[in-house]
Amino acid sequence: MTLQTHKPWPKVSVIVPVRDEETRIEACLRSVHTAACDGPIETIVVDGGSTDRSVDVAIRCGAIVVASPAVGRGVQMHWGARCATGDVLVFLHADTRLPPNWIARVQRAFWDRPMPPAAAAFSLAFDSSRFLYKALSALANLRSRVTGLPHGDQALIISRRTYFAAGGFPDVPLMEEYLLIPKLKRLGPIEQFPERVVTSSRRYERGGAIRTVINKVALVALFYAGVAPARLARWYW
Repeated sequence: MTLQTHKPWPKVSVIVPVRDEETRIEACLRSVHTAACDGPIETIVVDGGSTDRSVDVAIRCGAIVVASPAVGRGVQMHWGARCATGDVLVFLHADTRLPPNWIARVQRAFWDRPMPPAAAAFSLAFDSSRFLYKALSALANLRSRVTGLPHGDQALIISRRTYFAAGGFPDVPLMEEYLLIPKLKRLGPIEQFPERVVTSSRRYERGGAIRTVINKVALVALFYAGVAPARLARWYW
């Protein structure tokens, strides 16, 4: 009789760049561990010099906290990837919460299939019930499905091997996913999961929703026109 052995689940590393996020980070980290888990998870919080209690909250939630060599979401996420030991990397913004049973979706996509995607992301929802934010999330989800270019707040998921084969997140102050994802697309498809992350609407509320959308669209257009991310960062709010 032949004994069948179960293929062990991959280790998943969730990487969260943080700077002064004590009011948001706990809900983010709690969402990582709400799903039933059939495999090991490590949560790495990469601190960019927080002056509030972000680090204390992260440690209390069981995360591994590492200090980033520089400030900036791209460099912090790349440093987290270098510190991670997982087979699959999940890049999660500090003001975003993962959906229930997110781990099962990641395992099916990256471990149960003979040909996993080069990268994946969840669909997007905002933490507001206003119609405007429902419309914005619907447009964002349509855009990322059509273009194959999800935003960073959709929680980018990449196998460790593919991430480093593509060179990882660049050290730029803005547009880091726009520089990485085209390289990933050359290595395989980008998949968008139907499950939704819930991200904060705070930036839209702070700057005005319509003005913020115009700002984002203008920055993307200027990026494709050849304007450097360092210059674009001056016009980002």
